[in-house]
Amino acid sequence: MNLPPHVDRRCELIEGHTIVSASETLDHNTVTRWIATILWDSIPSDDYVIGTDQSTTVDEHNEPRPDVVVTRAEHVRRTPFPINDALLVVEVVSPTSALRDTETKRALYARAGVPAYWIVVPEEDKPTISLAELVLDPGSRKYRYVTHYTTEPFATEQPWPIRVDLPALTARRARLLGQPTEER
Repeated sequence: MNLPPHVDRRCELIEGHTIVSASETLDHNTVTRWIATILWDSIPSDDYVIGTDQSTTVDEHNEPRPDVVVTRAEHVRRTPFPINDALLVVEVVSPTSALRDTETKRALYARAGVPAYWIVVPEEDKPTISLAELVLDPGSRKYRYVTHYTTEPFATEQPWPIRVDLPALTARRARLLGQPTEER
């Protein structure tokens, strides 16, 4: 594919198909960076690293690029690295990735044995950011919701104690977007 130098593309291999998508918006990347920073700030040891837009491998038919991934530090210089070593995967949903993030990749990460999966949704028509936390049922290799799309302060113990102040992130995003925050 011959692309002009100013066009950035992101490629993933999903179920044997090459998925080519445009580079994400600054809004999407900002929310991704906020989540990655919160994870870095809460990391319990140097045994783990947080990556963004990092190639991972499931098998010869799947090489997804999660928005945020938490894995063991032994993979800090490896690309792609095996997704089954991930402790947490976070996908920040954009309008063009909603079905892929909430269904296709969710099933793929579960099949690969990733123990925790967050879906973060920055709404399009307002500054609200919501988060769903899913954990893997090892027996069925399917995720179950622990937290179902909350906009309230979020806390979890997976993969370690983490707190995400979603109302504060929503207020910060509202300021960036020049939009009013919703009254509670």
